[in-house]
Amino acid sequence: MVIAARGWPDTEIRGVIQAAAYVREDHPNELVKQRGERLKRYLLQLGLKEENFWMEPHVLTEEEAHDSHGDLNINQLGVTLYPICEGGCDRLCNDPHVTPVMKTIK
Repeated sequence: MVIAARGWPDTEIRGVIQAAAYVREDHPNELVKQRGERLKRYLLQLGLKEENFWMEPHVLTEEEAHDSHGDLNINQLGVTLYPICEGGCDRLCNDPHVTPVMKTIK
């Protein structure tokens, strides 16, 4: 994902880290912080800038941790990368170097 984002022309990369822990895990608040920090460190090693990241920590309740069938479904880490575009990102919409190509819904 980072390799593809590096192909975005004339942009920097913003990362949003979603770190989670299940309420029944030992010390879930600490786990959330540790998981998020480890992923952030890894992304920094890949060359992304620290000032371009933020964390979305979350301790999952019983209801949030189960899917519609009642099975435990815990996603502990996620990251979303966004372009930081000088002057707006409209110019990226039709750029073949950017995948997937999207259109803004107005």
